[in-house]
Amino acid sequence: MATVDLNSGKITGCVEGSKTWYHEKGHIAFNETDLGSKIDYYQYFFMMVAVFCGSLSLIIDNYFLHIFTFLNAFGMVVSYAYQEIYCWVWGIREWKNAN
Repeated sequence: MATVDLNSGKITGCVEGSKTWYHEKGHIAFNETDLGSKIDYYQYFFMMVAVFCGSLSLIIDNYFLHIFTFLNAFGMVVSYAYQEIYCWVWGIREWKNAN
């Protein structure tokens, strides 16, 4: 499984120059943009709120709390999907330019 350390920029778990390697480079490029850092923040924010409210909804059976939990979980998934789509598009474009 390919991973990237955003602090050092080191990519592990894939062959350098492959599509996956460029995808991981895309994560570095994504986090360097203003929008990318905001989306990354919102992804973790939505996750923390969803986990807290989900745990709370186990104790308090409230329809609005369940909906609020779902909306935060949905926001987390959308943020994650946006980041992954951005990184794959960026990575494949860069891979094509390199080859």
